[in-house]
This record gives sequence, structure tokens and C-alpha cells, in this order.
Amino acid sequence: MTPELEVELMRLLHGELPAGRVRELRDRLGREPELAAVYERLERTWEGLTLPPAAPVPLGFGGRVMARVREGDLARSGGPAGLWSNAPNWVRATGAAALLAGALLGAGLGSGGMAEERHGPPGVPTLTESYWTMVDEGSAAPLPPQGTTTGGEAHR
Repeated sequence: MTPELEVELMRLLHGELPAGRVRELRDRLGREPELAAVYERLERTWEGLTLPPAAPVPLGFGGRVMARVREGDLARSGGPAGLWSNAPNWVRATGAAALLAGALLGAGLGSGGMAEERHGPPGVPTLTESYWTMVDEGSAAPLPPQGTTTGGEAHR
């Protein structure tokens, strides 16, 4: 018997073969008594297998593992900052590009909102102007009724 055929018989026992191949092997087992004997021997061995009982984890095992992780990884890499310096160039370049894109996007979004607030509808004070008016007059300026907005707040 070839090793490939033995592997196929084991896959048949385990249920890993496609239905077409299962039919072919079953037909062949019916035609070849020697192959059927080998299959029956494998099946008895397969069915007789049992897993050994699980061994308990030794005391302190988790603590020792974590201690080795802490001392080994950080010591080899030069600390948390060393992890970044040991990264491949493409990882560092991608991180730098993402940081730059985020900064540019934030700057673009931030400047758009400020421009709208500065150029609100004519005659309506901006939020900043309303605040300074209130401060200059010692909180004597009337507050707008609830539910209404000033020019600067209308754009938020």
C-alpha cells in the first residue's frame, strides 16, 4: 500500500473526503479484500484512541511566563520606544503618512469652521463678539431666548 492511499483511508475515517471520493474508496474496499483488511485495522486503531488526561498547570507558571515577557521583550527592544524603532520601514512610513494625513485633515476641517464663523450673516454678532460684549458690560447684556442661536452657533 502506498503512503498516499493510507492517508486517504485515514481521511475517510476522519470524514475529511469529498462525497465522490468516499464512494470511490468504498467501492474499491468492496472489490479488494486486502485493502478492506487494512482499512478495518486502521478503523479499530482509530476507534481505540483515547486522549490522555489533562495535566494540571504547574503553580506559578502564568507569573513566570509574564515575567519573561516583560523582561525579554522590553529589554531586547530597548523599551516601549524601541518597539517602534524595530518595526519594518514600511510600517514606520505608513504610520508617519497616517499621522501627517490626520494633521492635514484636522487643519483643513478646523480652518473651515473658523472662516464660516467670522463671515456669518451681516448684522448678527458672532459667538466671540457676543461673549466679549457680555464681559465688557458686566453680564448686563441680555441673553438670547432659549432655542435661538447667534450667528456663530448657527453653523455648528
